[in-house]
Amino acid sequence: MKLIRDIDSKEIEIIKEVLDKDGIIIFPTDTVYGIGCNCYSIEGLKKLFSFKNRPLDKPINVLADSVDKIKTVAKEIHPKELELMEKYLPGDLTIILDKKEQVPDLLTANLNTVGVRIPNNDIALKILEAYPYPLATTSVNLSGESPGIEVSDFIEEFKDKVDIIVDGGKSPIGVASTIVRVEENDIKVLRQGKLIVK
Repeated sequence: MKLIRDIDSKEIEIIKEVLDKDGIIIFPTDTVYGIGCNCYSIEGLKKLFSFKNRPLDKPINVLADSVDKIKTVAKEIHPKELELMEKYLPGDLTIILDKKEQVPDLLTANLNTVGVRIPNNDIALKILEAYPYPLATTSVNLSGESPGIEVSDFIEEFKDKVDIIVDGGKSPIGVASTIVRVEENDIKVLRQGKLIVK
């Protein structure tokens, strides 16, 4: 495991190589620390579920750096969904969208939807901008336990499992994102985080 504190172009290249080889990285976001892999990597996804003891019927969301990259996994984005993205992203809102067929069923627990978010964190955005695919990302913790908001929360548990840990200090929000789904122009809150969607 490699621990990175100052992220530069050289470190970004190392991260990209790891992700290309089905590797797993841990990195800071605005909400909590994320553990992630290339969202199209079946081997990487298997590791994510295994490392977290996460049930296979619990989907994993994806992080991207732009709406354009979100469009690579989403079938279509309706006006109300786009309105939410423009209003709240980058930020602590995950939106559930209909997924494209090439998005792995393992990622979405065989559902025809995928959760997407653009985090408001410079380190996360640098990684996401540099990598051509969205990252399947879930909070760093064993399933059912509190998510990590700084490296000391999880390093002992995960240091022998992952390839890279990027230390970006304490996550400012410290609570997982709010998750919503737009149904017939109504916003349905599936998980309430710090963000109140209006």
